[in-house]
Amino acid sequence: MAKKADPSKEPLFFKVLGRTLEHFGVQMYKRREIAIAELVANCWDAGARCVFIDVPTADNYNQQTSKIVIRDTGHGMDHGKVQAAYLVLGRNKRKLEGEEVQACLPLDFGEEKSKDAAATPSTRRVMGRKGIGKLAGFGLAKKMTVKTWQADEGLEFYLDLDRLKLDDNESKDVAIEWKWIKPDASSKSGTIVTLEALKHKDAMDIDSLRASLARRFSRTVRGEMEIQINGGGLPDPTPKLDKREPADDGKFTIEKLSDGNEVRYWYGYAEKPVHYKELRGFTIMVHGKVAQAPPFFFDVEAKASGQHATKYLLGEIEADFVDNGCDDESDLVSTDRQEIDWEAEKVAPLKKWGEELVRKLLIDCTKFKGEKTENEVLANPILKSRVERLEKQAQKQIRGFLRILGGKDDDDGRTNELADALVRAFEFRQFHDVIADIEEAAKDPNQLAKVLQQIHEWKVLESRAILEIIKGRLDILDKFEKMLCNNAPETKSSQSIDNMHDLLGGNPWLLNPEWQVLAEEKNITKQLQDWGRRDLKASYDGRYDFLAIGSDGLLVIIEIKRAEHPAELSEMNKLKEYANDLALAHSKPIKMVFICGRDPKISKQQLESFESDPHYEIRYWHQLFERTRKTYEHYRVILEGSVNQPGFAAKTEEIQQTRKLLEKGIHRPPEVRADGIPAQDVNYKDLPKS
Repeated sequence: MAKKADPSKEPLFFKVLGRTLEHFGVQMYKRREIAIAELVANCWDAGARCVFIDVPTADNYNQQTSKIVIRDTGHGMDHGKVQAAYLVLGRNKRKLEGEEVQACLPLDFGEEKSKDAAATPSTRRVMGRKGIGKLAGFGLAKKMTVKTWQADEGLEFYLDLDRLKLDDNESKDVAIEWKWIKPDASSKSGTIVTLEALKHKDAMDIDSLRASLARRFSRTVRGEMEIQINGGGLPDPTPKLDKREPADDGKFTIEKLSDGNEVRYWYGYAEKPVHYKELRGFTIMVHGKVAQAPPFFFDVEAKASGQHATKYLLGEIEADFVDNGCDDESDLVSTDRQEIDWEAEKVAPLKKWGEELVRKLLIDCTKFKGEKTENEVLANPILKSRVERLEKQAQKQIRGFLRILGGKDDDDGRTNELADALVRAFEFRQFHDVIADIEEAAKDPNQLAKVLQQIHEWKVLESRAILEIIKGRLDILDKFEKMLCNNAPETKSSQSIDNMHDLLGGNPWLLNPEWQVLAEEKNITKQLQDWGRRDLKASYDGRYDFLAIGSDGLLVIIEIKRAEHPAELSEMNKLKEYANDLALAHSKPIKMVFICGRDPKISKQQLESFESDPHYEIRYWHQLFERTRKTYEHYRVILEGSVNQPGFAAKTEEIQQTRKLLEKGIHRPPEVRADGIPAQDVNYKDLPKS
């Protein structure tokens, strides 16, 4: 073996101009994961089959004493290679040494592999080009110790950033301290870079570093060169996907660009929002290493439809043609390998293709996630049945909002909860129209989720609904009270459109919440004919005011007079005649209700006769008014939000009628009267026939 050179006669030196180290080491590699990725790329170029990275963890981190160590099983360097290659900045490795290097033999992993294991060398395309990647260490630390060996010889040298710094425009050969060492026993050849005097106050997040390196090197590179961090390998950086194209993991779609160059790519939609930004969007790989770092969407995400899909869309593009040359003119990747020079003519076809692809995928991803959310929600049979009970337009709107909801940022299992609030909003829309608020919020899936969560948590719809009903009925009662004070007429007159008949006809709950009004102002003869007694001849052509039925099937015939009208005996007896005629076609007892003012114009004896009749009831307007005020128990269905109960639909229609009445007056125009008696608090079976 040749005699080793005497270190004192063959010194190592670093040729430095001005603040070169400051600019290319400290400033360019401020982000630690980028700096480490650059040092790992050097390991690849050295033909390493394994790279071992030791990084201090948070529990034992000390900026002054902690170390970062990167060890590879590459070819290593001898004294001449260190001086001629490693300690020279700006050296174009590809141009001087060729574009490919021989991968070293698979060497020792410790106990897992024998250091004498045989292997077949393979060729690799060199990642490095500019000759400054070695300075990445100075982005992490102020001091670097490099130990490198080949076969039976090795050396160790030291780089101190403070000693290497020079003033602007100063040029100098800085002597490097070094020494001969024994080869490291871990592998037959290799290099160890130790970084000390670390620059960052806090320790790195190990999981984030693993994910970052996994995304920065292609699967092919990671297959040929194992990368370990603190004893653990790199994870598959791809989150769980709802969709991948091509579907088979590891497969790529191959496509030719307009200039004939070829790209290989895959894309997918993550099952859940990707919170780690470096896993979003596309990574563009060139010869196995990132050339355009994620998140990258070809700069169309701010203007394209489906912007929220950027939280789900990810993929990888291999575009080796971007960095095929060796000369400076063909160099289109930034020094820190974070981005491609998109202004260059050579990558214009790639840029155009990428923009079109991303626009299409953002739209498709939004549609895909929306349909998935819609289908998952409507797979719930209860929610589905509630939606299907709504009118077609409401169903269409709900489905649209569900698809928008599919783009919200978080995926915390609240989708069904938010969907319930959404459906409830439509069920309650007659009580409080929150749909306009929902439509405004739907411009942003996250804002939509927030609004629906508020609706769910605050019981907005239920509380507003009960308040609307209570307020509406109290307003009607106030109107009722004023009509009593003003002696409103029995029916519409030239003096006032407000009248008692229309008040009760439009608001039958004022009579009795347990009565269902069947008809109003109907001829007795016509009523008998409707019941099938066409053979009867009525003795007169009388007309009742209202006909109702109670919960027990009791038929109720109602006659009303104005509040201050002194009811006379003939009027009160006429109600008995009506009942007598109707009884010819009705087998059950008929209850008679006569509503008037306080003092009927009859004798005390006659009044007692009416009051003693169990089938005859005299009601006074003021008593009716006071009794009705207290009747609110049936509103529980609204307060509890029981949308499936029959009473809920009745309240929906009622609130519409109340609004119309207060806006346009008590009088019901012909078209409203033609619609019949509105929804009521109870709904009994059809009137039994004799």
